[in-house]
Amino acid sequence: MTLNELIQIPGANFSDEKLKILNYAQERFFREGFYKVSMDELSKELGISKSTLYKNFPSKMDLLQETILLLIATVKSKIIASINSDKNAVEKFVLVIQVLTATITRFTDKFMSDLEHHAPQIWLKVDETRKKMLYEHISKIIIQGQKEQLIKDYPPEIIITLITGAIRGIVNPQFLISTSFSYNDAVHYAFKILLNGIFTKKGQTIFNKIKL
Repeated sequence: MTLNELIQIPGANFSDEKLKILNYAQERFFREGFYKVSMDELSKELGISKSTLYKNFPSKMDLLQETILLLIATVKSKIIASINSDKNAVEKFVLVIQVLTATITRFTDKFMSDLEHHAPQIWLKVDETRKKMLYEHISKIIIQGQKEQLIKDYPPEIIITLITGAIRGIVNPQFLISTSFSYNDAVHYAFKILLNGIFTKKGQTIFNKIKL
């Protein structure tokens, strides 16, 4: 399955067997890291043969990549659902923050360190996919917010670039490993700084009433 297929159709063409492996690997990798986890261990813990595991995923790196891409596809579906809701732009931004925070807090320092040192090429691919996804969907919230007079009349391209750049800068292995902030706090601070800068007074009033 290609990157585009996986991102556009979450879970499509996945057998129950493959999804079971992916879901288990996600929890194990995100919690404990992946570098020291062997395919032998995973097959035993899942109660399947090594041949079955390798039939679905030829290598551990293939398995790692698909666990991350499946997560991105899931996140994308939740963001689209938020954007398609009947809420105002401020409320939609908050929903997006909550989705991103819930995702980021699944990653431990160990997992992020393993990505940085043992699979940087996978992270680069994921980062580029994430950039395109955020750019496409956040732009819709910005345009809506300007029509509702909740977002200042700055050029949407500038706002989108600043927001996606901030997210990419904070949610990356080097920053998350080196900072003293929790993942949750880092995302909240970044969004509060950025959003209070682009919201109108009306938008700020709505935003400050919402509990993140």
